[in-house]
Amino acid sequence: MPPDAPPSWAALIDGFIAHERGVAGLADETLRHRHLHLRTFAHWWDATHPDRSPTTAMPADLAAFLVTEADRGLSAYSRRAELVALRRFFAWQRLTGRVDHDPTEGLEAPSPTPRAIEVYAPADVVAILDHTSALRDVRGRIRHAIVATLRYTGMRSGELRSLRLDRLDLDARQARVIGKGGRPRTVVLPEPAVAVLDAFLTDIRPDLPASPLLLSNPAPQVTTPHRGFSHEAVYREVELAGQGARVPGRHFPHRWRHTFATELVRAGVDIHVVQRLLGHTTIHATVGYTHLVIDDLHRSLEGMW
Repeated sequence: MPPDAPPSWAALIDGFIAHERGVAGLADETLRHRHLHLRTFAHWWDATHPDRSPTTAMPADLAAFLVTEADRGLSAYSRRAELVALRRFFAWQRLTGRVDHDPTEGLEAPSPTPRAIEVYAPADVVAILDHTSALRDVRGRIRHAIVATLRYTGMRSGELRSLRLDRLDLDARQARVIGKGGRPRTVVLPEPAVAVLDAFLTDIRPDLPASPLLLSNPAPQVTTPHRGFSHEAVYREVELAGQGARVPGRHFPHRWRHTFATELVRAGVDIHVVQRLLGHTTIHATVGYTHLVIDDLHRSLEGMW
């Protein structure tokens, strides 16, 4: 991770991030990544163009930056995200009159190879939830609440981490979360999720540090707003849950979301209902899960002839 932005860039990047937060309404996690990408570009620019202002950047300069990032092993997904951040950054500079051209214009975004969707098998789901439900210490009870909520709702990690207590309504079996791109959405809570969250709120939450968030972090040193869980902290709890249950493979929050979506598709739930439950803005993101059903059909025929 690059150090803080060079002094000559700090105010410029901070102004851009403030615009993205206030005008574009982007989520904190997205803003954190944008800040990281721009710091990386700033250090590269100062090292390679010490006598030039970034306002003079041309498409060839940005292409050279992306080539450098590829040479140091950065994936196509990450380089694509860097280009998105730079497009937004220079568009903001044009809007505010700092530049009169867009050096990202005409640049082709890196085309990443689609990642395989990793899901839990039904037996793995049972094993992990059996393991976490048997934990009795405070951290274990929090871990169970995290994993069970991800499993039964398909929430994104950021949605769960930012979920406020006053936006959780167990009687109505719903939660109001801030979804991708800072867009609010309503998450439906099935009965198993309600039961887990009710027990958590009754037995564990009153003893945790005061916070408006559902997930209040009991760790003595917490740097997240409102004493919440960071992305890394939730990732670690999910990882420990999978490892503790001796389930093979990688364990990360989004694997539970993939599993939730895949189970719905395999159960024959209408794809538009799946879209609403996942909070996808377009049906195209949801359709990606249907290939798993096609794989099921192929496997069912393999033993026939």
